[in-house]
Amino acid sequence: MLLCTVLTFAMCGDPSVESAFTLGDLTVPIVWSHATVNSCLDLGAQSPQDGAGLTRLETGWQSAQTRESSEGYSGHLVVRVLDARIELRSYAWDHMTPAGADVLRRIFRATLWHEIGHVRTLLASIDAINAEPEFGAPTAAEYTALAKEHGNAAAERVNADQNAYDRAAEHGLRQETLPPPLAGPDTVVNCPSGGR
Repeated sequence: MLLCTVLTFAMCGDPSVESAFTLGDLTVPIVWSHATVNSCLDLGAQSPQDGAGLTRLETGWQSAQTRESSEGYSGHLVVRVLDARIELRSYAWDHMTPAGADVLRRIFRATLWHEIGHVRTLLASIDAINAEPEFGAPTAAEYTALAKEHGNAAAERVNADQNAYDRAAEHGLRQETLPPPLAGPDTVVNCPSGGR
């Protein structure tokens, strides 16, 4: 399996290469499926939500109790990634020209970059949540209830941040307008003449 780097990124956008990428301590596999379409023009008919890529992210949280005293309980929330993977769809059509193959390579790389942005956004969300101050309560039951509230708020924040990223990038169609490190190639499909 190829671990993606800046130097090997182009190969990670190749459906024939088994690959994954690493951000920090997280290694994210890239899983490909394959579809046949009539021509390149069918790629433009895809809706942004039903395109060539999808990132599956699963998080979990726990309360890290740091103090127990006569005054009560205190601790902080710890959120972590339980699972992450990028699913990409490769396309093919009969009588594909070299120009059509070039379009596919560009869209695969752009889609991969957009999906990596989902992982980057998740890691930024988790870093911010984990940096939040401690919380406390006078009893164990109240502390547990407060930890659940913080956990639910963390889940809502992660989802809101993911939705905000997709809105800003328009699901990759405006990826180049984002700030670094999210900025990258747009997922706009520019088919060759005749769609082949």
